[in-house]
Amino acid sequence: MEIPKYNGTCHPNEYVKQMRAYCKINRITSEPDILELCILMINSSIYIPEGIDNLDKLVRALSSHPTFSIFKDSCKRKLQVMKYIPEEEGNYTATFLADFRSLCNDAEIYDHKEIKNLLFSTYSSNEFSRNEFLKSVDGVNSTDKIFKAFSDVVFDELKVIKYGSLITLKHVLTGKYLSSCKMKYQTGSKQQLVFAGERSNEKSNFSWLLNSCNSYQTDKIFYGDDVYLTHKATGHELYIERCYKSPTTGFAEVHCRSDYYYSTLRCNTTKHNNTPYVKTGDIITLRSSDFSSDYSDEAENFDNPDNYILSSHNYRFGIGNRTFQEVVGHRGRFNGSDEWQIELIDHNYNI
Repeated sequence: MEIPKYNGTCHPNEYVKQMRAYCKINRITSEPDILELCILMINSSIYIPEGIDNLDKLVRALSSHPTFSIFKDSCKRKLQVMKYIPEEEGNYTATFLADFRSLCNDAEIYDHKEIKNLLFSTYSSNEFSRNEFLKSVDGVNSTDKIFKAFSDVVFDELKVIKYGSLITLKHVLTGKYLSSCKMKYQTGSKQQLVFAGERSNEKSNFSWLLNSCNSYQTDKIFYGDDVYLTHKATGHELYIERCYKSPTTGFAEVHCRSDYYYSTLRCNTTKHNNTPYVKTGDIITLRSSDFSSDYSDEAENFDNPDNYILSSHNYRFGIGNRTFQEVVGHRGRFNGSDEWQIELIDHNYNI
């Protein structure tokens, strides 16, 4: 360890702390000797008055020098222009918060309201998350809790399902994944089949692109939003076909098609979720949505012929020497076989 030097570019307390560490390593234990070293290693342009006989007085003398005011102002300006970048990987959040906190200490910013406002200003990529942070620190008067709240909000942002995300949908009751492949039904529409399958190494069979039904929507998905699904491997859209029956149970057939027809699906929350937006790991339900009728979760329009719930069960059908677990659309109320767990594979994926 090199001997520390002071030239007005660090906090006086930090300088003395580093000098103490240096002295401990070199077995210098006398306070007068440590003080003498501290004074000797101060830049000659910084005036130190006579009568400094202990380290506390030295810190006060350095803190009253104009160079320290310049240093604090510089740290505050750095805080004002700092930006948090959510796309960064690794330990970026921990490093960012450690740097931010260090600058607050150097600038001697201890006011909780000011720390909240400065942190709020660093996160400019998402207005919703910024507001979530403000709500989470409302009334909080602990610096540790403020930083923890920021960490929680930005981590939560990584779990949010956004439009354009590549996802999987796991059927909660059977543990199988919403899947498709190039095979076609032998009955009904004879379109590309949809089934619930195992999670295999062939990820593309059970991977889906989540699309917005509104051209202006580009951010996170809220419960109650209307979406549609595109199969990754084939680029075909999922469709609940009320005119054809499923092969085994006779419910509405679910298939994929390439002629720009798709089912508009309303993403509904379940009792398992605690946020207004969809996150990876959430358990959701999907009901086909008719734009001509405005209905809510509390008052569904069950008689509308276009409103079918995406579901699965243990019934199977066969094509050649292969069997598949049925995925169907059914009318009526939600039940346990209608729940799907959504998992994020990738944000902003393009087929």
